[in-house]
Amino acid sequence: MDATSSGPPDPGEWGGEQPAVHPSIAQAFRALDGAGLPWVLLRGEDDLARPDGDVDLLVAEAGVERLDALLAGAGFRRVVARGHGSHRFYFSYDAAEHLWLKLDIVSEISFGPFQQWRTPLARGCLQRRIRNGLVWLPATTEQAWLLLLHIMLDKGGVVRPERMETVRVSGALASTDDVIAAFVDRQVGPGTAAELLKLVRSGSFEDFPGPALRMAAALTRNAPLRTRATAARNRVLRLNSPTVPGRAFRGIVVAATGPDAAARTALLQGLAQNFPIPSRYLRLGAGAPAQPVRQSGRIPGARLGRSLAARIGGALAARYHCLRGRVVLLDGPDDATWRRQPGGAGVGGRMGTALASALTPEPGLLFVLAAPAAADRPPGAGAAELRVLDAAQPRAAIRSAATEVVWGQLAGSPPPEPGGHG
Repeated sequence: MDATSSGPPDPGEWGGEQPAVHPSIAQAFRALDGAGLPWVLLRGEDDLARPDGDVDLLVAEAGVERLDALLAGAGFRRVVARGHGSHRFYFSYDAAEHLWLKLDIVSEISFGPFQQWRTPLARGCLQRRIRNGLVWLPATTEQAWLLLLHIMLDKGGVVRPERMETVRVSGALASTDDVIAAFVDRQVGPGTAAELLKLVRSGSFEDFPGPALRMAAALTRNAPLRTRATAARNRVLRLNSPTVPGRAFRGIVVAATGPDAAARTALLQGLAQNFPIPSRYLRLGAGAPAQPVRQSGRIPGARLGRSLAARIGGALAARYHCLRGRVVLLDGPDDATWRRQPGGAGVGGRMGTALASALTPEPGLLFVLAAPAAADRPPGAGAAELRVLDAAQPRAAIRSAATEVVWGQLAGSPPPEPGGHG
C-alpha cells in the first residue's frame, strides 16, 4: 500500500508490536487520517498511552490550515506561541487522569533552540513513512537519524540519563547510506555522519557537546544571514505570551471563595502549575508586615498605607497580566475581597480601599468551595460565572475539576458541571 495514500489501512494488516495510545490522542490520529492529511510521529512511540511531555508530529505543509478544525473535533485546542518556527501546539485535558495532553505539530524539519537551521527533509520523510497500528512513523533509519540530530542540535549534545538507551538504539539502527546521513555530510562535511555514528555507538555521551557545537557552527556558516535573522526574529516573537486564539489581550480572571482559606490558596496555587498558557497567582493585600514596624517615631497609618499599596499593586498587576492574555488567579486575604466593601480606619482608609477594589478586575470565574447543597452565590460576586466545588473531596480532585472548568472557558467549550473526578 502507498505510504502517502489518504485512507488509513486496517491496523491489523501491519506487523510489529502496536503501541498503546491514549484515547484522545488516538482520536486525533484518526482525524488526521480521515482528512487524508499525511503525518508521522517523530519520536516517543512508546510513550503514547500516558505521555510524559509533548507528542511530536510532522504533518504535510499543505494541510496545516485545517489542523485547528480537525483537532478541535478530537478535543484539542490550539495555543498560539509565536517564535517557534512551524510549530503549532494543541492541548487537551483529561480530568479523570489529571493529565494534560500536548500535540507539538511541525510542517518542516528544522533544528536549533530557535528553529534557525531549516532543512528540506520533511517531504521525503512523509513519502517514506511506515505504519504501526494507529501510528505513522518515519522509515526506521530516518527515525533514528532524526532523534540523533534532535539530541545534537536541539539539546546541544546533552543526553538525559533516561534517554541514553534510546540514543544507543538509534545509533545501532542509523546508517550512513540514509538520505539524512547524506544531508549531514553535505551540510557539515564529508564523513560527519560516520563520525557521529561512531561516537554514538561508543556510548561516550559526555563527549557529545563538542561535536554538537561544531555541527551547529557549520550549519550557521552555510547560511549566516538567514540563520541569525531567523534566530533573532523568533527570540523577539517569544516575548509575546502564548494565548488561545481569540483571546489576545483578554485573559481570564479566576478567584475562589469559601470558609477554608488554606483550601482556597491551595486550589489557586495548584491551578497555576502546568497550565498551557502562562498563569499568575496573585495574593491581594499580601506584603504588609504582621506586626507594626518597631521604631521610635512610628508614623500614624503607615501599616494601613503599606497594606493598601500592596493591594493596589496587586490589582494593577492583575490587570497587566490579564491584558497579556494570561490566566490570573486572585487570592484575597478573606472572602470580603469579592464583596467590594470599603474598609479601613478614617476617610483615607475607606477611600484607599475603595480605590483598590475599583482597580481589581472582576473575576470571570468564581469557584465556591463548599458543600454543593449549602452553596449560595457570594455577595459581591458580580457577573462572574459561579462553579461550586465539593470541599469534601481530596484537594487533587478539586484541582482537577477546577482545571477542567478553566480550560473549558479558555477553549470555548465549557465542560459539564464538575462532579468530583477522583
